[in-house]
Amino acid sequence: MTCAVLITPLVDVVPKIENCDYIGVDAGALKIIDQGFPIKMAVGDFDSLSEEDFKRITCPIERHPIMKDETDSELAIRLCKDYDTIYLYGAMQGRIDHTIANIRLVMYRFQNVVLIDEHQKISVMNVGVHEIDDSYHHISFYPIQEGVLSLSGFLYPLDKRRIHIEEIYTTSNSLTGKKGIVRVDEGSFLCVQSNWR
Repeated sequence: MTCAVLITPLVDVVPKIENCDYIGVDAGALKIIDQGFPIKMAVGDFDSLSEEDFKRITCPIERHPIMKDETDSELAIRLCKDYDTIYLYGAMQGRIDHTIANIRLVMYRFQNVVLIDEHQKISVMNVGVHEIDDSYHHISFYPIQEGVLSLSGFLYPLDKRRIHIEEIYTTSNSLTGKKGIVRVDEGSFLCVQSNWR
């Protein structure tokens, strides 16, 4: 499995993930460099960097104009089309419009992207069986399209329950043990895991 780790400017501590390529999103490139990780590429408009800081980025750079239709995160994700899994760090912090945009990218366009930060993780679960461990206390499921969901090993189990697009009662579940099993028989779901209390 190939893996890319995208670091945005909002990341304070760059996580160490083995056997992954690090890619800087805009000023996130300096976070990777300053914390001593190898950087494969940087992409963005770099509008928040001085020319002096921009010159510190010595890896290959794909620079875009400030006025554009895509966010810097979307441009970086597009560059990673050959990776099996893409971790986007810092995608749920800062401006709410950017957070919503990042969630929509995962829901509707790039379902191999995982949004992640110190306390939260958002990913897509398509038809199939998925295992969840107890790394996160709160686990929620939101239908991207109407679907059928089963949960075992959860405080609130489900057995082939049809979930309509507007329903939110699958918010804030938790595991009863170390692992839980999620089965998606139809549709797809946004899985939101959180350690916020």
